[in-house]
Amino acid sequence: MNLSPEELAREKRDRLFRRLLLWSLIPLALGYLIADGVGLLPAEISVRIRNNNRNAVDPDYLGEGADPDMVLGIAIGDTRFRLNYGNGHAVVTRPVFGVEEWIIPAHFDYQGTHFTVVALDPFAFLYATHAHTISLPPTLEHDNGAPELNAACLRHLYLRKHDGSAQHITYPRDPETTGQL
Repeated sequence: MNLSPEELAREKRDRLFRRLLLWSLIPLALGYLIADGVGLLPAEISVRIRNNNRNAVDPDYLGEGADPDMVLGIAIGDTRFRLNYGNGHAVVTRPVFGVEEWIIPAHFDYQGTHFTVVALDPFAFLYATHAHTISLPPTLEHDNGAPELNAACLRHLYLRKHDGSAQHITYPRDPETTGQL
């Protein structure tokens, strides 16, 4: 394909213009990223602030006064809880790592507020990888199916009742896996 000298000159000029445009956008983009990282940009045009707001967990679904640590929960004793400061309810999320005999309290005080344990997170027992005995409080209103997702090494589950007695559930284990505990 043969081009006339005018077309060659126009093609060369267009190629030079595209290169200049590209090379001028790189410092502009780097300046934006640096200004955003330092926090000089207003929230309306900041990617960093917008991403932080998008990824934030809204604790309002637990009710007014819920704690902001929605992932692991707050560690109190051997148990991690999601706390609702508004009504004093606590949801068990998981044990602290390494607990073998996990006794979940019925009530506890934290930062001047009295809490009652009312529910289990559906995955609470799944994270109890070392627990072989779990004792549930009599105040528990919702188990959310957690006993069905028990840890591989769980052998005994005790549900403490209001009258002081306990319902005992034994999980039979395969003899081959029981020896590996």
